[in-house]
Amino acid sequence: MYLTEVSGEGAKIVLVWKRDDPEDVEKARAFFTKQTRQGWLAVKQNRRPQRILEFNPEYGKIWFVAMSEGG
Repeated sequence: MYLTEVSGEGAKIVLVWKRDDPEDVEKARAFFTKQTRQGWLAVKQNRRPQRILEFNPEYGKIWFVAMSEGG
């Protein structure tokens, strides 16, 4: 599976994809679904972290946080 960037920082995963690449978007969507079904919290960063319940290809970047670290 190719994604632009997936890196781990402790119990966090950062997912970055190319918003204008349909194949990259679908791979990111599948990764999002897999991680959230496994219990990871999906978060986007604005001024403050905000939990994401649905995949939105326009975000371009999502953090996944393990439940134990998410509170």
